[in-house]
Amino acid sequence: MANYAIMRCKKLTGMGSVASALQHCYRERETPNANAERTPENYCSVSESTDQAMGRVRELLPEKRRKDAVLAVEYVMTASPEWWKEATPQQQAEFFARSEQWLEKKYGKDRVVAAVVHRDEATPHLSAFVVPLTQDGRLSAKEFIGGRSKMREDQSTYAESVKKLGLERG
Repeated sequence: MANYAIMRCKKLTGMGSVASALQHCYRERETPNANAERTPENYCSVSESTDQAMGRVRELLPEKRRKDAVLAVEYVMTASPEWWKEATPQQQAEFFARSEQWLEKKYGKDRVVAAVVHRDEATPHLSAFVVPLTQDGRLSAKEFIGGRSKMREDQSTYAESVKKLGLERG
């Protein structure tokens, strides 16, 4: 059976939504779907806390923006559950590194404000938060993420980035 690379994204509007999602990500609030005994296995590679990540968000956001603007995009990147059972620790580490590198290459390292590996849920995954700034400094999730065809293309390029690990596009 094939193992798939999986990536989904979610737009976050309002500072409260961003902070709440980050608190869940950093386990700074109750997280019923996480196994507390395995939470110490989680690790961060960008910001170490919600406060730190929110500080980076505030630094990047333009002063003038629409009231309903998307302030951050949350990405969840993972693979088929079967793959995690068979993958070596080195392959798993490479998966997370390649996933983060894909985000940094696509959007710019400075726009990735949080990246946390979760090993305390049913399927290990990377949760990452990116501020959707365009090349000219505007906040535009529409231009940043695009529509269905652009998302399909992103799914394909992401799958290509982890193909070496035995994963294919879902």
